Order: sequence, then C-alpha cells, then structure tokens
Amino acid sequence: MTDIETNFRKINKTTGWESQTNISVPNRGLNFGDGVFETMYWNGDSIRFFDQHLIRLEEGLKVLNLSFTEIDGEELIGFMKNRFPGEKRRLRWNIFRTGSGKYTPGTNAVTQLLEVGEFHAAPPIKRRFGISQQVKLFPTAWSHCKTLNALPYVLANHERHANGWDEIILLDYREFLSEAGSSNLFWMKDGRIFTPSLSCSCINGVSRRVILNQMYDEGIAVMEGEFKLDVLEEADLIFVSNISGISYLAEGEVGKYSTDSQEFLVRLFE
Repeated sequence: MTDIETNFRKINKTTGWESQTNISVPNRGLNFGDGVFETMYWNGDSIRFFDQHLIRLEEGLKVLNLSFTEIDGEELIGFMKNRFPGEKRRLRWNIFRTGSGKYTPGTNAVTQLLEVGEFHAAPPIKRRFGISQQVKLFPTAWSHCKTLNALPYVLANHERHANGWDEIILLDYREFLSEAGSSNLFWMKDGRIFTPSLSCSCINGVSRRVILNQMYDEGIAVMEGEFKLDVLEEADLIFVSNISGISYLAEGEVGKYSTDSQEFLVRLFE
C-alpha cells in the first residue's frame, strides 16, 4: 500500500471533490510552488484542530494573494464523512493558483487537491538527533506559512537520513534555533518550556499554536524567543510536534534528555 491511497480534485467553488488519477500540467503549483498546503489528521469523524488549520490556511493564502472564498471547510468534512467514515486517515490539502502562465499571476482563483493516505502517529521517542550543517533558514514574508516550496525541508531530511538520525534540528541564518525537519521544536528546563520565536523563520505549526494556547490556558510557564544552540546543552527534555503528535528526543551531540511523557501534551493528542 502506498502512502497516498486516493487523490481528489476540486476545481472551483461550484464543483465537488472528484477522483483524480492524473495531475494536469502545466500548473502553477508544480511550476512555481505558487500555493500552500495543510497536513491534517482525520479521526473518522472530524479533522483534529481543524479550526486552527483553517486559520493558518487563510493566513497563507492572504500572503500569496490567493482567494480564500473558494475554501469550504464544511464541505470537506462532509466529503470525508461520506467517503471515509470511521477510518483514520492522513490528509494533505494542497491549494495552488489556478492556471499556468509565467511569473506574473493571471488570477487569484485556486485549484485544490486532496491526498488521502494512511495515518501514522508520531513515534513517542526519537532516539538520536543531529544539527543540520547544510541547511539554514531565512526570513521571508511567507517563512511562517506551509508553502509548496519546501526544498529546505527536503534537503534537511536527506541530510538526516544520510546520517542515520531520527530527527534533525535546523538553525536560522544567524545560528538561532528554528525548528525540526518537519516539526516545531520545544524544550524544558526547570519546569519551564521554551520554543523558538517565529522571527527565527520557523513554520507557525498548527500543533505549535495548540500547544502554546493550552500552556497559556493552564498557566504553564512558556517563553518564545531567539536562542542559540547551547541552550539545549542545559535542557532537561526536548520534544517536537506536528499534526501526527509528539516525539521526545532522547540523545544528540549536545546531550542526553529525559523522555518522560508530559500529561498536558497527552491530553491534547489523545
């Protein structure tokens, strides 16, 4: 079984989701990375944290001057309930500018592709991690968005695989901690939790938003900021998060860490 079982396409607001076996070319998603995407978890009845996905999606489309009026979250939920009731699935919702053309866009309308595949929860523990030496992240107007231009993460994960690591940590161009290969980064010291600021060119992950909101609500001390790599030498615990869940990092070149599960995170991703 492949990672992606089924593809569906939605051309405009008036059409429904249709089975798609081939992707039309040329298109601006392929030619220019002119779009955004959301990776989501379907639990058989709803999409986890869907309200946050829609908020981030709208933010990303606004940055790229793409139309949000064609996005219909309720229709997507209805489609999934009809086609995949009671089944756990991983969704990738790609939204890119309609048409082809050259660099100058001819429209703000969007085409939507939905990839439906198997869902695999994040491993509870990633045993070994390293620091990327090949990739540095730079600030842009879209660096906090999940755009279709994901080459930094492709190259970083190639580096991770080549080194036999389970996770890779990325720094920004100033050598501040930024994020992991496909996840946001957090660490704990003396009961206080830290995470890189968006000023460090990390993606504003949905799970990152949810975790921060939960910590604020529960009065858990958290600090967003710009941190150098050496802060991890003193950390008690490191974890990474994305929509598939939480993974604790056990060991890296900068130290060894506790992998004790944190109750407030367990509650969020149950």
